[in-house]
Amino acid sequence: MADRPEPHTPLHDQPFPELLGQACQAVISSDGQWIAVSSVMHQYSRVAVYRAADLSCAHLLTFTMEAESIAFHPTLPLLAVGLDNYDEYCREGGLTLLEADTGHRVDFADPAWGIEPVRWLDDRTLELTYFALDHGVGSLMARATVVRDDWRGLAPDALDLTALDRTALDPEDPRTYDDIPPAQPLLRALAERAGRSYDARGGVRAVAGLGDGRVLATRRDAAVECWAADGSELWSVPAPSAIGGARIEVAADERTVRVAVAGPDTRTRTDFLLVDTADGTVLDRRSVPFSAAMSARTDGVWAIRDTYDRSFGSEPPTPPNTRIFAADGKRIGSVHVPDRYDLVPLDARRCPELLYGRRGRDVVALASDGAAETVLFTVDAPLGRVVYVSDAAGTALLHGQSELVRRAFPSGEVQWSRPLEAAVSALDTHAGVLHALCADNSLVSLDAADGTVLHRRTLPPYQPLSLHAAPDGTILVGTTAGQILRFPAAHVPTGTAGRDAVGTPSGPQAISDDLTPAPAGSGQPVLPAGPGA
Repeated sequence: MADRPEPHTPLHDQPFPELLGQACQAVISSDGQWIAVSSVMHQYSRVAVYRAADLSCAHLLTFTMEAESIAFHPTLPLLAVGLDNYDEYCREGGLTLLEADTGHRVDFADPAWGIEPVRWLDDRTLELTYFALDHGVGSLMARATVVRDDWRGLAPDALDLTALDRTALDPEDPRTYDDIPPAQPLLRALAERAGRSYDARGGVRAVAGLGDGRVLATRRDAAVECWAADGSELWSVPAPSAIGGARIEVAADERTVRVAVAGPDTRTRTDFLLVDTADGTVLDRRSVPFSAAMSARTDGVWAIRDTYDRSFGSEPPTPPNTRIFAADGKRIGSVHVPDRYDLVPLDARRCPELLYGRRGRDVVALASDGAAETVLFTVDAPLGRVVYVSDAAGTALLHGQSELVRRAFPSGEVQWSRPLEAAVSALDTHAGVLHALCADNSLVSLDAADGTVLHRRTLPPYQPLSLHAAPDGTILVGTTAGQILRFPAAHVPTGTAGRDAVGTPSGPQAISDDLTPAPAGSGQPVLPAGPGA
């Protein structure tokens, strides 16, 4: 049985989070009890089915093909989903049928044609439109119908898509395409009818908790916003582009926050705002005419690094491509490296130094004026995400990609390492606990001193993006869906034993007693299946 997501308290708690803010087509069953919505991204699609009574998610289907076209049966709670991989050389697709009331699902594949759209002509007839590519001719299009008296409980061999009689169509004829209304207005109306709101503003790429319980976050169309502990939005700073803020660095006194946000054209402008956390007033704005990333030290000194994409064929930014600033925005140093891959900032949090990778091997600390750098240690592979910690075991860097590692700082000596089941997407630490956000939709908490796993949370299927441990230990997870998930603090159990001599944990893993898994209120674990899964 799949792990259920743990209970959490969300901010920006809007319906339909499973769609990740990318709703394509929405349909309602004939009895009005079910709402189905498709969500399509690059080589990945979701189809969510919601209960109309409370907008809770009953079913969540995932595909590695585009699954934009959906249609409910005229009289049954039966959903048809058309699949198309849109591959120019190896076109394939399929048809999925889902009974919303029973959960029965059946998948049919077509190894040579994509299927879109699907349409019910009556309660016996399903119409399928096929697409393929013939490199000698161009686009091919055809249509077929499937007629059945009973569409319930079909077996996997009940239908052979490749054996259907197809009628060729002209792909240039606009009458062969359906005019599909946008999903957003319907979802907004359904949310309002339930006394809720829906704006599909997701993309929480950075999040940070403050000592008084407030939460700062970035979001699509917002450089940074502030939420009260009770879930109400206090203020929001608009972004110059739909992308929104990319990174936030909170000052030690929590009175200000520095935000990196892309301009209208991400290649030609990046803004760095200093925002008053009391009311959202912009106190300082620095801009560079190229794409850039920000890193910072704990004392407020921050730096930007050119991330300009040379593949566009234009000249790179005017030197210097690394610039260093004081907390108030005054420029205090710079360094120029013609090959931007020769000196790359590390994604390091809570660190008293500006850490960079030199030539992919040396980890260096860059001086505030940029005139000097100190080689700290050498590595064989990129560190990945990094967080600095100072605890009873000393000062260290905790980092990881496919495994988590603790290195003494500044020597770089490895103190322990632990392989993970999935890649690390974000790290943070609080009170001796290391939190790792992983690509398999899990949040793993470990003892920072020795790497013992304390807890593993399964997160809701909202595609986590960012992570922060608040001053009180509350774990904040920003998601693509737009929700900010709040989980209770994890603690290192007292008297934990079972470590071996070289620092790799052995024996039973300690599990914190105050973090017991329980069913979530809505949503289901994402279980890829069917054609293209």
